[in-house]
Amino acid sequence: MRISRIYNNNVALAMNHSGVETVVIGRGLAFGKRKGDLLDPTKVEQTFVPEQSTSDERLTWSLSEIPSEILALATELEASVRENSDISLSHSFIIPLADHLNFAIIRAREGIDADYPLTLEVNQLYPQEVEFGKKAIALVEERLGVTLADAEAIPLALHLVNSQLTTADMSTTFRMTEIFSQIFDVISSAYEQKIDQSSMSVVRFITHLRYLFVRSQQGKYPLQQDPTTPAIFEAVKTSYPQAFSCAKKVRLLLEMQLDQELTDDELTYLTIHIARLAKDLTLDS
Repeated sequence: MRISRIYNNNVALAMNHSGVETVVIGRGLAFGKRKGDLLDPTKVEQTFVPEQSTSDERLTWSLSEIPSEILALATELEASVRENSDISLSHSFIIPLADHLNFAIIRAREGIDADYPLTLEVNQLYPQEVEFGKKAIALVEERLGVTLADAEAIPLALHLVNSQLTTADMSTTFRMTEIFSQIFDVISSAYEQKIDQSSMSVVRFITHLRYLFVRSQQGKYPLQQDPTTPAIFEAVKTSYPQAFSCAKKVRLLLEMQLDQELTDDELTYLTIHIARLAKDLTLDS
């Protein structure tokens, strides 16, 4: 690989054999080198392809300021998610993850505590992502000898949630999380019982809501009505009256938040998911 740009002695941008610019990380790999020089492949410890949406200024600042060992750690964590889980990532989150880890480590060393909003909601809605956050904390302590607060698992989890969406904007993830929490509040109120967030029905419902949110982002709503909907819609409405009534409230909430009308197809899906939740609660839906 030939060097395109040097950020520091341990991090550089290089052109790989396929003609793709790749960030390379390794102790001393760029020391004494210049643009256009060949890299010693034995010194390359980690590589990743930066997002095209990341500006040159942002990339330069991050790669210059974030220690190479933290960049390598973030690269390893992302690779672990891609290889060892069923989570589908829409974009890389190495830079924002490394950026967060860097500041979290600085805060930990200076004894500064951080208070994160939506802690309860994130724990309830994204258990798999929270486990990732805990793994990241453990890896930081193992590799770098720095103990991060348990609360850091929350923003780390949200970085992983965000990487599954089509946008890299974290505000979208916060908004989506708040909406999901409101939806479960509506359902809990309708059935006068707290929802078990760990149930498989909740996991499936959240997955459905995420895809709905992504489709909304992509401008794919309202969907074209399925011609078989009227019969299915009436059958579901008749079979699950309480779930249907609750689903109408959830649809209204979603329409207000997404600023889009949802079809009766979506109301049917919402009713079925809510009916499954009700069955988990052993309630008559």
